[in-house]
Amino acid sequence: MSIKPKQDLPAEEETEEDFMTRITQPRIWTVFKSEFIFQVFVDERFDEVLDMFKNNYIYEESLCDNNILSSDQDSIDQFLYLIKHWISDTLSSIVIEKSSGKCIGIIVCRFCSIEDNSLDFSRLRLYEGEKWNIIQNFKNYLSQKVDIYKYYNTVAFFRVYAWFILPPYRGQGLGKKLLECVIDQQLPEMVHLGCNVISGIFTNKKSQGIANSLGLKTLYEANYPEWANQNNVVLNKNVKAENTTASVMACHIKQKQTLQS
Repeated sequence: MSIKPKQDLPAEEETEEDFMTRITQPRIWTVFKSEFIFQVFVDERFDEVLDMFKNNYIYEESLCDNNILSSDQDSIDQFLYLIKHWISDTLSSIVIEKSSGKCIGIIVCRFCSIEDNSLDFSRLRLYEGEKWNIIQNFKNYLSQKVDIYKYYNTVAFFRVYAWFILPPYRGQGLGKKLLECVIDQQLPEMVHLGCNVISGIFTNKKSQGIANSLGLKTLYEANYPEWANQNNVVLNKNVKAENTTASVMACHIKQKQTLQS
């Protein structure tokens, strides 16, 4: 008895409404542990993310904590203004807790091109707020020590501006997974723009260790209290040992793939 070949059923035609729904849905990088959604930042989360920076980040990020940024309202306002500008590029990613629908983490990234020299930290610029100017001056000092464009012979790179997970959700690998999504999924999509390098200034041992485990290497590091002392900057008296060194770190995507093979 001959068996008739199986015929494919005709695909259901996509309606215009279905198409619009599909293309307007946020890009999801992965679902982690069946509980956390890693996706691109969407405008609907704007206020929620700003609250995260205002209520948590400025008290906990190493340089903000060392300089007691939270004591300087002008610096807070300047920082939040810049954050709004940075995330408006829509190249940032967030972590959503499925059960609550709450945004519990973010990584703020931007595309930097040698053509427009959009390496903000390397520009000599006066900001509002004494504390924020101190932080930016230190980042400017670090950025001038390493020219990412020349080091990697590239015309563009992806810069990490901020990277944060809310305290109750730490210790689960969410921060590492967030950076990993950027390196393994988002960055490869920019190769056609000449961008195959990711870089950032990592300001504590924890973030430096995670970055290193994902293939980023230290190109330059500096002891922040020493820099502060040389520049007559008064720091928080309770500077934690793990928050004293800041590192410029980076990796070339081909190097990352080699490390994985």
